[in-house]
Amino acid sequence: MKKVLILKVGALGDVVRTTYFLPGIKKIYNENIKIFWITSKSAMEILRNNKHIDELVDINDINKLQEVLENEFDWVISLEDEKEIFEKIKKIKYKKISGVFIKDNKINYTNDLKEWFDMGLISKYGKNIADKLKKSNKLGHSEIFSKALGIEIKEPYFFNNVKIEKIIKEEIEIYKKYKLIGMNLNAGKRWPSKSLDFVKGVKLIEKLLVHLDIYIFILGGEEEKENNKKLLENFKGKERIMMIEPRSLEEFAAIIKNLDLLVSSDTLALHLAIAQKVKNISYYSPTSAAEIDTFGFGEKVISTAKDYCSYNKVTDTSSITAEKIYNKIITIL
Repeated sequence: MKKVLILKVGALGDVVRTTYFLPGIKKIYNENIKIFWITSKSAMEILRNNKHIDELVDINDINKLQEVLENEFDWVISLEDEKEIFEKIKKIKYKKISGVFIKDNKINYTNDLKEWFDMGLISKYGKNIADKLKKSNKLGHSEIFSKALGIEIKEPYFFNNVKIEKIIKEEIEIYKKYKLIGMNLNAGKRWPSKSLDFVKGVKLIEKLLVHLDIYIFILGGEEEKENNKKLLENFKGKERIMMIEPRSLEEFAAIIKNLDLLVSSDTLALHLAIAQKVKNISYYSPTSAAEIDTFGFGEKVISTAKDYCSYNKVTDTSSITAEKIYNKIITIL
């Protein structure tokens, strides 16, 4: 029995798309494999129903972590770049590693995943060249990793809690006579320019509510809650629009599964839509559109400003308009 360890702690959207590797990894070993995954407590909810994972470990669960690290792994796929994480797993034993490792107390990465990490924060070329590589990159996440790791990544997927999925489906059933559009327009505090401008959001919703067969769910987590409330206040007395309060990640994923379409920047909501093969429209200003694989289920609105894909917190989003997103929605639906 071969033992493979995935080290992917965050962010949650990246955790979701990293799961697409697992069927291809199992195929390499003809299913004669045990897959371990070290992650964060918040990501456990996303991963705990995944049938491809045999041992799931919270990196802060010291006892469980030490128990797992007693194994020698045939292959470690290491996708984190913070020294603090490696301090917790410094006793790890392996025959082969792909990705990030510590050598002489410095972070380094293996040559097979050079194409990915050359564009990142730990790029051996420095930030300026890394940013240029990011902007010129035309390959999606799955294409890069498929080639680098020698695995087949056929399609996205997501395993959720089936009981929760059934409950959410019954809750949403009364709205299914409409085309359900989820609007995850706010993106938290880390990337202000990922969020759609408030005025544009109001305009987009106004244009959509003209269509009597559309119902809108305003979605988001705790960080987006206040902004979502303000957005909803512009539609007091209006029918066919509601805000869904933040729920557990399993419930959030189940709600997205029942949508006809999700509109979002590259947030967790988008990755959950892609993973569940839900049609989606995403918009991009500070981050890379090319890197996001939609597997044929999505359309993209991409900034034409000079600072597109600069990974600056604040970028010029003027070319991402309500009209452009609206036209994509009408085309898809």
